[in-house]
Amino acid sequence: MKILLVEDDPAASRLYARLLSGFGHEVLSAGDGEDAWNLLQIHEISLVVTDWMMPNLSGLDLCRRIRSANLDHYVYVILCTAKSDKAELVEGMEAGADDFLSKPIAAAEFRVRIRAGERILTLERGLAERNRQLATAYKLIEEDLQSAAWMQSNLLPARILSAEGIACRWYFRPSSYIAGDTLNFFPLGGGKVGFYVLDVSGHGVPAAMLSVTLSMVLAPAATFGSPLKRLNSATGEFEAMDPDEAIRELNRRFQTTDDRYFTMIYGVVDTGSRRLKLGQAGHPNPLLMTADGKVSVLGTGGMPVGLWPDIDFDLIDVSFGPGDRLFLYSDGVSECANSRDNMYGDDRVMKYFESSAGKPLDDVIGGLEPDLDAWRDGRDFRDDVSVMALEFTMSAELSDSTDRPMKEERT
Repeated sequence: MKILLVEDDPAASRLYARLLSGFGHEVLSAGDGEDAWNLLQIHEISLVVTDWMMPNLSGLDLCRRIRSANLDHYVYVILCTAKSDKAELVEGMEAGADDFLSKPIAAAEFRVRIRAGERILTLERGLAERNRQLATAYKLIEEDLQSAAWMQSNLLPARILSAEGIACRWYFRPSSYIAGDTLNFFPLGGGKVGFYVLDVSGHGVPAAMLSVTLSMVLAPAATFGSPLKRLNSATGEFEAMDPDEAIRELNRRFQTTDDRYFTMIYGVVDTGSRRLKLGQAGHPNPLLMTADGKVSVLGTGGMPVGLWPDIDFDLIDVSFGPGDRLFLYSDGVSECANSRDNMYGDDRVMKYFESSAGKPLDDVIGGLEPDLDAWRDGRDFRDDVSVMALEFTMSAELSDSTDRPMKEERT
């Protein structure tokens, strides 16, 4: 090992250098702290044996300079001194010395102290290497998660949507790179529009993988095998299933062995009959706001999807009129906690939407994020946040006429 010996007494320097060479080490010598510091800039040296009292730069100040420097490796410092006062030894430790040798130095003790330093440096190098490996692995994982987040975000719909006289706005915020939440809004044909908000239990990659799988299964373009549509044998056309039936089919398919489940609201709007049908599976209750600003809570909760087979899900069937709005949200909103660990709560969610009556839908959704940020007071979101708002903008004369394509605008 290469050792830097710092000693201003030439006779002592020669003696200590011979001892260190006899121990099998390469020795570089410096006559004071300044010379030693210059050598440390040129050579990669991990162990320094330095006298305390020296001209120009003392051993104590050399310790301080080494500790304050941004070196890419650890330097083990043994401070040689005739001092024995405890206060002075404490001062040496505070300056950054790792060990001490009392002058005059005995050869046997010198060897033992150098070996102790070698063991510490070997452990430090091993730890540094493991840290480098961990940093490399973490970078790869982070890059993979960023790619997964990008792919997941591309499964979400456009920010601004409309179909069949229904406007849709939404807000989505993962608690980490990837999310267990997802949502969508899409025409189903025959004057009907479908939409859902779902939340997979747990966090991280397993929840996100199931969320992505569900996004693909619930793709509106799917026909054969879709849980959202079935073939009408009389007409030869695919028609939308009622939400309770669709969720029951999802529950049949997604019985897992790892106790993973998901909650969701799936809805179908029939613009011809002006009926809104919803299936609820353990998800927070939707809120229906009439055009005059009155808000009512829909649903009673229900069971999540994937816990038990062969269970039924309630169908919520209500009418709506022009100007009515529907709000859906995940429990990441209501369970958003502040610095006192108080939750935002369902009541506060309802009051927020009640106060939004008369505001443009964009302002309603756009104002929720700063409201949540003010509430959480700098704390991280514990869970993914997803919100969807629908506004029934059709005129009173709108009839069940055609299957107009969905309009969308990405921002």
